[in-house]
Amino acid sequence: MNKRPAGQGLVEFALAFPIFLLLTLGIIEGGRLLFIYASVTSASREAARYGAGLDNFNDCAGIRDAAKRIGFFAGIDDGNISISYDRPVAGSNTIPSPYATSCPSGVDVKLGDRIIVHVQVDYQPIVPMVNFSGFTIESENVHTIIKDVDAFAPLPTCTPTPSP
Repeated sequence: MNKRPAGQGLVEFALAFPIFLLLTLGIIEGGRLLFIYASVTSASREAARYGAGLDNFNDCAGIRDAAKRIGFFAGIDDGNISISYDRPVAGSNTIPSPYATSCPSGVDVKLGDRIIVHVQVDYQPIVPMVNFSGFTIESENVHTIIKDVDAFAPLPTCTPTPSP
């Protein structure tokens, strides 16, 4: 019968526990990072979608509220959201530059203009590890503004034909 020394289990536990703890914290931190990234991306998408709707492009508070409502758990506030507008040039392959870089009331928007919503959040890990500092998570979404578009078409009129 072979007996183990009394302290062998304690030594094995002391060697394995830090690795187990590191893996567990890494999984938790990775999941948290992925959740914050998804929240920021969804917030910018939802805010741009809201701002592109009929007569919503001037509703700065509504656009910001849409982003904050979706990105609540990521800690998004008004300072993390920037709203701008651009007008692509037809037939040009150049990237358009914004003509309004803030969300003023009464922007002169024409059909085909786009709203750009940029959301950014500073990410800090819960447990700071060696050589792993915080960084910025950013997302930008662009939607074409719907304005002055008829939402319906007249139905064709039917002319009855006499039957023989």
